[in-house]
Parts: sequence; structure tokens; C-alpha cells
Amino acid sequence: MNTDKKQKLNFWKTLSQYIGGYKFRIFVSVIFSLLTGIMVAAQPLIIKYIVDDGISNTAASADMRVRIVVFFCGVYVLISFLRIFLWAIAANSMYNVLEGTLTNLRNAFFTSVQNLSMSFYDKTSSGELYNCIMGSPMANIKTYLSSVIISVPYQSVSFIISITALLSYDWLLTVILVAVTLVMVAFNLASRKKVKSIAKDYISTENQASKYINDMFHGLEATKLYSVENDTIYKFRRYTDQIRKKGIDMSFSVMIEHTKPEFMQYLGTAVIYIAGALLCIYRGLSTGVLFAFISSMSIILTTISSFLQIGLTKSSAEAGLDKIMKVINTASETPEVKENRKRNVEIERNSSQDKNKPCIEFEHVSFGYDDKKIYTDFNCKINYNESVGLVGGSGSGKSTFTKLAMRLYDADSGVVRLHGRDIKEFNTHDMRKCFGVVPQNPFMFQCSIMENVRIARPDATNSEVIKAMEMAHVHEFVNDLPQGWNTIIGDGGLSLSGGQKQRVAIARAILGNPDILIFDEATSALDNISEALIQKSMEELMKTHTVIIVAHRLTTIRNVDRILVFKDGNIAEEGKFDELVERNGAFKELLTFKD
Repeated sequence: MNTDKKQKLNFWKTLSQYIGGYKFRIFVSVIFSLLTGIMVAAQPLIIKYIVDDGISNTAASADMRVRIVVFFCGVYVLISFLRIFLWAIAANSMYNVLEGTLTNLRNAFFTSVQNLSMSFYDKTSSGELYNCIMGSPMANIKTYLSSVIISVPYQSVSFIISITALLSYDWLLTVILVAVTLVMVAFNLASRKKVKSIAKDYISTENQASKYINDMFHGLEATKLYSVENDTIYKFRRYTDQIRKKGIDMSFSVMIEHTKPEFMQYLGTAVIYIAGALLCIYRGLSTGVLFAFISSMSIILTTISSFLQIGLTKSSAEAGLDKIMKVINTASETPEVKENRKRNVEIERNSSQDKNKPCIEFEHVSFGYDDKKIYTDFNCKINYNESVGLVGGSGSGKSTFTKLAMRLYDADSGVVRLHGRDIKEFNTHDMRKCFGVVPQNPFMFQCSIMENVRIARPDATNSEVIKAMEMAHVHEFVNDLPQGWNTIIGDGGLSLSGGQKQRVAIARAILGNPDILIFDEATSALDNISEALIQKSMEELMKTHTVIIVAHRLTTIRNVDRILVFKDGNIAEEGKFDELVERNGAFKELLTFKD
């Protein structure tokens, strides 16, 4: 009992954070639900007067009995109308609370996901996150909340009124009813733990399926390229079959658990009928009282059954909320600096340039992905308006350099500095606005080409967006599209070639007007003509920006100020292109291998 109570307090304490702002709506819903409960309880009480004072009243004339019946039937209809009217007001307020609370919960979930570090995304699929925010966890919480906010109040007051009326009718029938109720409660308590376990199992299966389905939708092109459609269809059907089986198990098990108290309700009703008949025959209990008792008893048993089902629904809601809160409560591995201690990026940049400090500096940095060590005591400096090429084999630490510089990950030890300050002293949003990134595989959103570019700076004017696209030579292909700049890009940019997507990404980077530009193998998917155009744009940007080029195609870094050759997480050598070729060192070996 203590455990259940603790869980209940934790559930509501957690959820109350997201109900804020809807307290008045809850108040309205509860008040009108209580009034509805009064109407519900009053309805069966009218039956006694219809039967005893009207139909069975042999002392009155036939006309009088008819008038009595008509009068009380009119009262019954009026109460029914009020019941529906009051319920409608309660329901409207409840829907506002429900949708508002879920919206707050979804917003908090999405915000938390956006603020987490890259290490979180390395371990969690987008399909699993989507299921949390739009799948059964939210649906279970919604079902439980609707029951508590609107059903509990009206059923509670109707239960109290009905049980009071029953005690005034006959004590023996009331004792039988209480015994039936206790058995129903006993069955329910035994069912709660089982239902919660089943719900968790189903959500887990649903998450696994969501991961696979999400991957397959994003990898449709790869599926076609490798001709593995049949294999993916087989795996998809296997996942959906698992969901089908788990869904059947969960639904059937919940149904069985619901059936246990329901059967006791039917059994108790039969016992009440037998006892009532005996009381009418041998103790002179009136027929009207028996009918009223049975009607009120139906309300009581239905209320008890509903309360018990709410308990089972709560188990599913708890499982869903646990899943959601695990993500919301996940601590970022790149936490924000406190507001009153954060550095101003622009001030620190100007100060750093005046003092001739490096733009980016790595000092005694160690870092690894889980068990894979990349850097050990790594040191490096990049100056303002310097163009630097990063080269080396796969896994040598080139891309890791840019990720640490942008604080997508935090170093395990050592310091990464930007503008002479530890990057942890800046707000990550402000700090990352200093960078414009062109990744190897840029992501395209399902919107127009112009809007895909504008994502880098939503307040940019059309002319600014078009200028950025022209600098990135996007117009070389966009003018041939049916709707030009306004052509909608399909899911993941499948309608564009690799080179076209990279030019859109370059336009994004230019539009953001950053201090530092990072080209992460930005020309790797371009044909020779496209590469020449992009190379020209890159060289123009090198004159006014700090530029970092992660390159596999070594010809793209021929004109940079300095080349850093990475090997096993260290800089094996550095210098200009021609200097490195003459040394016959690591760069020459890499160049020979590439050729």
C-alpha cells in the first residue's frame, strides 16, 4: 500500500508541472462533473415515486395515478436534460485541460531533446523519440487524465448519494452489495501490477518497431540500391507481427482483468435480485423500493467498476510517463553555463583579436566515443582568417576536431577555447552561431529550396537568401526546376543529387554570416564542374573568414594557408601543400595512397 501511494504522489507531482495554466479549467470541469453526479444519482430515486406513488398506488384513482406517473416522468426527463447539459460543460473544460497538458508535455519533451548533446542521439533513434511524443505513452496518459478529471468527480458524488439512499432502503441488501464491492476491489488490486508490466512490455516492443520503421523510411534509397526490398519487407512484417501479438496479449489480458470485477458485478446483481424478491415476498418490501435499490445499486457497481478500471488505466499511464520523463530528465553532457556567468561572444572575439590570441585552441584535450579513444593530450591552434585543411585516414580525428570545436561533444579532459575562452563559458546557441557548417551529407527538410536555405537565418530577406544561393552556385541547377527557388524538396532531399544538396548546404552556411566556416568533405560528392564552382566560392570565403576544410579529396586544399595531417588522434605534420609534398612524410604517403 505504501508503495502504491508513493507512486501515485510521484505521478501527480510530475504531471502537475505540465497542468499549470489550466487550474481554472480543472475547477470548472470538476464542479460541473459533481453537479452531473447529483443528476445521475437523482434519476433512479425518481423510479421509486413512479412505481409506488403512481403505478402501484391502489388508493388513488386511475386518473390521479396517471398524472403522478406523467409528473415524475417529466421530472426524470428534466433531470436527464440537466445531466447532459452539465456534462457537456464539464467535458469542454476537460478537453481543454487534456490537450493543453499534452501540448505542454510534448513541448517540454521536444525542447529537452533539442538541448541534449550528440552522445544522446548516438544511443537513441528518432523513431523511439517519435513514439514517445506521438504514440501510446501520450495516449495512455490522455486516457487516464480524462477519467480522473471528469469521471471521478461525478461518479464519486453519485456514489455517495446512491449509497446513502441504499442504507435508507434496506440494510441486508446493502450488506450484500458491500460484500460484492470488496471482492471486486480485491480482484482489481491483484490486476494492477500485471497490467503495468504488460503495458511496459508493449511500449518496449512498439519502440523497437518504431526504430526500424524510421530507419527504413530514411533509407529507402539505400534499400533500392542494394536490392534488399524483400529482406526489409520480411523484417517489417516480423516487427508488425510482434506488435500484433503483444497488442493481442495486452488487450486480452486487460480485458480479462476488467472482466473479473465485471463478473462479480453480475453475480452480485443476481444475488440482490434473489434477496430482494425474498424481502418483497416475506417482509413486505415495496416493489418501488426494490426497483430504486437496483437502479442505485447499478450506479454504485458501475462506479466501483469504473474506479477499478481507472486504477488499471493509471498503470499504463505511469508506464508511458516513465518513458517520457526518462528523456526529459536526461542530463545533457554539454550543460549550459549559468546565465549570469556566460561570456558575450562578440566582446570576447574582439578582445581575442586585439590581443592576437588564436581563434580556436585545443590544449591537452583527451576525448573518445564510449570505449573508442580518439585524442590523448591533443594540442592545436587555428588563427583568425586562416584557412586550414584537415586530412588523414578514417577515424584519425578530423571530424571529431570540428565537433569538439562546436561543442557537440565535451572533451573528457583538457580545454577547447574559442576567442580565447573555454567554450563552456559561452551559451551554446550563441557560440554555434559563430560557425557555418557544410557537412558531407547535408539534411534536406521537406520544404522549398529557398526555405531550406533560410533555415540558417529565419529572419533573412528573400534577396539575402537569393544572394547566398548565387554565391553557392545553387542557381546553376535551380533555374531548371519547375518552380525555381520555390520547388519543394522531397523527404531527405531524394529529388536532388549529392552535389546539389551540398550547394544548398553551402548557401545555408553563407546566409548565417558566421565567423568560421567548416567544410566537412563538402566537395566529395560533386562532379568536376560543380567542384570547380564550389572551390571558387570557398577560396573567396577564405579571404574574409576563418575556414576549416575536412578533406578526403586533397586537391581541394591545395590553396589553404596550412594543412594539418591527422594520424591516430595526433597531428603527424603540418604545413602548406607544396611543403608537405616535398617532405615525403605522412602527407605524401596519404597523397600517394589517394592517387
